[in-house]
Amino acid sequence: MHPIESYGLIGNNRTAVLVSRSGSIDWAAFPRFDSPPTFAALLDPARGGCCSLAPRSIGSTGRSAYLRDTNVLVTRFEDARGVAVVEDFCPEVESDRVLMSEVHRRIRALRGRVDAELVFAPRFDFGATVPELVERTDGVLAQSPAGSIALSCDPGGEAELHRGEYRLRFSLGAGEHRWFVLAPGAEFVTPLSAFRSDLRRRQTIDHWRAWSRRATYRGRWRAAVGRSALALKLLFYRPTGAMVAAPTTSLPEEIGGGRNWDYRFTWVRDTAFAVRSLLRIGYVNEATAFVYWLLDVLEREQEQMKVLYAVDGRPPPPERTIPSLSGYRGSAPVRVGNAAHGQAQHDMYGDVLTVADLLDRNAGVISVDEWRLLRHLVDRAATIYPEPDHGIWEVRGPPRHYVYSKAMAWVAVDRGIRVGERLGFVGPYDRWRAVRESIRDDVLRRGTTAEGGGLAWYYGADAPDASLLLLPTTGFLRADDPIMVRTAETIERTLVAEPFVARYRLSDRLAGKEGYFLPCAFWRVEYYTMRGELGRARRIFESLLGRAGPLGLYAEEIDRDGHHLGNYPQAFTHLALVLAATRLDLALRGRTPRRDGGGSRRAAPTTDRPTRAPRRH
Repeated sequence: MHPIESYGLIGNNRTAVLVSRSGSIDWAAFPRFDSPPTFAALLDPARGGCCSLAPRSIGSTGRSAYLRDTNVLVTRFEDARGVAVVEDFCPEVESDRVLMSEVHRRIRALRGRVDAELVFAPRFDFGATVPELVERTDGVLAQSPAGSIALSCDPGGEAELHRGEYRLRFSLGAGEHRWFVLAPGAEFVTPLSAFRSDLRRRQTIDHWRAWSRRATYRGRWRAAVGRSALALKLLFYRPTGAMVAAPTTSLPEEIGGGRNWDYRFTWVRDTAFAVRSLLRIGYVNEATAFVYWLLDVLEREQEQMKVLYAVDGRPPPPERTIPSLSGYRGSAPVRVGNAAHGQAQHDMYGDVLTVADLLDRNAGVISVDEWRLLRHLVDRAATIYPEPDHGIWEVRGPPRHYVYSKAMAWVAVDRGIRVGERLGFVGPYDRWRAVRESIRDDVLRRGTTAEGGGLAWYYGADAPDASLLLLPTTGFLRADDPIMVRTAETIERTLVAEPFVARYRLSDRLAGKEGYFLPCAFWRVEYYTMRGELGRARRIFESLLGRAGPLGLYAEEIDRDGHHLGNYPQAFTHLALVLAATRLDLALRGRTPRRDGGGSRRAAPTTDRPTRAPRRH
């Protein structure tokens, strides 16, 4: 198997496709992110299915890169005998109603005579069903009761059809090329010319470059921020405005281990962080769409917000294991669904109210109607903060009084006061102020460690977790507050292996272990930036940039040797990179961020406005 971090991601804001550097589509789910996969060799090379397009005569592994400022992937194969390039993209469709998820593939010979091969081996029901393949004049149709997909291609070459696998061998002279198009859900094979691949390619390149030009960030890490933004954009589901945490399931947190989860759903927290990061660099539309999607969900569910949803706003499927797939490098089980849907995670209220506050200041979209729902969220946070929850890390054990969750309930009430009073809406502000102060007093009285006086992971714990590094960005504590400084010192001593950071060291009652959590490493950059230690922050940040995959993409976790772990690419990592880069860049340029903390003696400034005012669209 190829390393997780070596895969390229393409997509169309409905689903996503992972392509290896050997030209193989090893993961693709149609018609949307959380559908059963049609190609899942990433989770089982023997049974998962794939679609490979590569030269046979000039080496089996290429070097992948994106066309500048796009999500169009190019893989170059080269040796002394010749040069060939495979190009992959999903056409962009400017419509919320069209569910087209075509994949267009082109192979070109640039030098020499290139012998090439296409392998088309779709599977359904998570590898359990081998479809019937029927060769037609214009390609091949794969059908089964569980689904269908058509491969369109021009005739020519040596074809072989055997046991659910179609192979086509052909040759290209220098300057020649061939197109192949995958059409999921098709009931017949469409002539290749009908897909107008050359036109779709130009349109898709133009679409991504126009989107990239909207970014307001012009700082020193523009390439890394731009690639992160493009990756984040691919994870949004355009028909609703929701965003998946990652486009994959069950990529392991430990090779051979069982900490394998399905991330193809919308976590309220993750998406709120993502729209904060996109707002920071000028993308208002994505933030607006998410807030409206969430408010629609709340309207339907009577304001009872859940931790995560399917991209259409419905509950995810029940969590179950898939015995037909062996897992990435034998890391079983493969899981579908996510049981965290039923957890209580109180921090998400603060995340949503923070986004609402930022979005109103940037785009003025909060009306009386939206305020009615947001006010319920503030009241909910003010009511439940004394109760235990499962926390930001979704610990699968009994609820606890997690310090970060308490602090984010404080943020929810604080931002509710801020939004309501600024816009002149009716609200119980005196009661909310009293609750806000009670939360702070409770955390500072009960949420510190007995030894050292820093903050604890949860009430009664003797050590912190890495989420506490985020507290200065929320305004709950200043970065240089003595309590926060002592907390950071303990994190450095117990959780940091330069430049990486573990989430926690205390038991979470799950078997096995995990890698270092990449978002936490970028939170550490933000923390030292806010403390004014810019040299230290920059060294950490640039070291982390050197640990990206060859395409500039990151998974969720990493080990000491730099191998990525967990689902990929991970929205949480990329949004943390954007937030760290923009904050650090402002500080290095000597600019004072807008002060927008919580208003108490311990409140810290935050900088969640974009670096320049965004354009309205």
